[in-house]
Amino acid sequence: MTSSATIICSDHTRNGKTLFAKLVCDLLSLRQGVAPVIFDTDAPDGGLVHHYGGAEAVAARNEEAGLPAGGIVDPAFTPDHVRMFDSLLSERGDYVIDLSARHLRRFFDIHEEVDFETGAAEVGLSVSVFYILDRGEKSLTTLLNLAARLPKTRFVPVRNAAFGDALGNPDLAAAYARLAMEREIALPELSGDALAMAGHPDFHFDTFIAGRYEHFPFDLKSELWMLLETLYSQRDATMERVVHPV
Repeated sequence: MTSSATIICSDHTRNGKTLFAKLVCDLLSLRQGVAPVIFDTDAPDGGLVHHYGGAEAVAARNEEAGLPAGGIVDPAFTPDHVRMFDSLLSERGDYVIDLSARHLRRFFDIHEEVDFETGAAEVGLSVSVFYILDRGEKSLTTLLNLAARLPKTRFVPVRNAAFGDALGNPDLAAAYARLAMEREIALPELSGDALAMAGHPDFHFDTFIAGRYEHFPFDLKSELWMLLETLYSQRDATMERVVHPV
């Protein structure tokens, strides 16, 4: 059984992060045949878990599958942080962490302090960080700093055309180019109808791929297929050696 941790994060809110996390969860479910363990750090109410029936439903599903409970965690609360990191390093399976912007610094400070990179390598945990770039310069410099601090961690910048990013600044663009990331993801801008549908709690990409939304208008289905095909076309040459679906 493979073991992976996919961390979706940004230093800003409202830029498509949780929707991208939902997409990752759905595609992992489709690819692996079992839903990933979700750690939703938007405490106390949660965000991502509500697309999967809520925290109690997520915990019950995981218990039935013999996986850690996951659910809503608060990285500012030390026992929650310990439980999350212990699960990642001790239990086999796939994990998706929807990391709230307000916890970004603390999460990666602890990540570095406990030498999580070494621990993950020792237990065979494949770790990827999908970082949603926002339009401000600070967003890019935060990514550059994180990547410099954690050189063994696989960072994948995600550029959402609906929000823009800071690469219009030549100096920052040059620094980004020197970083030489393995890959990046460019998300196309969706129409309001497609965005609303994809973000609805009852919509899931794995169900869509299975052809169970036949009643959708043709234009809407075409736009959602375009999103999936765009992501697939950006898979890098190393993807056959990792478990992440995007």
